[in-house]
Amino acid sequence: MRNGRGHDFDGATAVVTGAGRGIGAAIAKGLAAAGAHVVLSGRRVETLDEVCRAIKDADGSADCCAGDVTDPVHLDALMAKAAGDRGHFEILVNNAGVAGPTAPLSEISLEEWNETVAVNLTGVFLSCRAALPYLKQAEHGKIVNIGSVTGKQPLINRTPYAAAKLGVVGLSRTLAHEVGPYGISVNVISPWLVEGARLEEVFASMSRERGLTPDELRNEMTEGTAFKRTVSEEDVVETVLFLCSSAANNLTGQDINVAAGAVMY
Repeated sequence: MRNGRGHDFDGATAVVTGAGRGIGAAIAKGLAAAGAHVVLSGRRVETLDEVCRAIKDADGSADCCAGDVTDPVHLDALMAKAAGDRGHFEILVNNAGVAGPTAPLSEISLEEWNETVAVNLTGVFLSCRAALPYLKQAEHGKIVNIGSVTGKQPLINRTPYAAAKLGVVGLSRTLAHEVGPYGISVNVISPWLVEGARLEEVFASMSRERGLTPDELRNEMTEGTAFKRTVSEEDVVETVLFLCSSAANNLTGQDINVAAGAVMY
């Protein structure tokens, strides 16, 4: 076992989308530290290379494949690279996403709506579709889709994001029944208020729209959680590792809130 995490993924290969920064980079590093060979996908070559170097500098194993999750050609190449000569891989983590616009629905353009849904929901569909032929060859394939608490509770002026992220839950639960006979599990992690650059960007955008300071907005949103606090990227990473481990072989179709008690359903 590595790093005291209690998980060992030696010999496994994991694909992580949106792995160039933030939660995705943390997930890729966590899986690599636990022994997996990680294949990273993202739109920016530079950031992917940085994460790959960090993994290798820590004696981990990683490859990169730059591209967009809305591009089926990229996803076919990504999954084939992960499968390699073995013809299969074990883990897919769909993390790629965009924040989308912060505005009332009446002011959101069709182009903004379509882009948000294309990355956050259609990208998950396309990624799963490209991965399934390879995951079906694994003994216990694992799909973890990163959703959001947004959509399960209102978040004013974020309708495209909320709709897409809640759609990921429906996709995952239905897919879990379709691929269960192949031993593949499909689960969702729904984070909320994860500390990092992305959260700061969201706070800045929403506070301008609401007429609040970022600190006032932060206080308002953390007050709505049971623990009155944000969560960390590491909290999400630990949940990913659990869901991808043998300890979770009988868990599928679940939506796990890593949200300090912001929602409990």
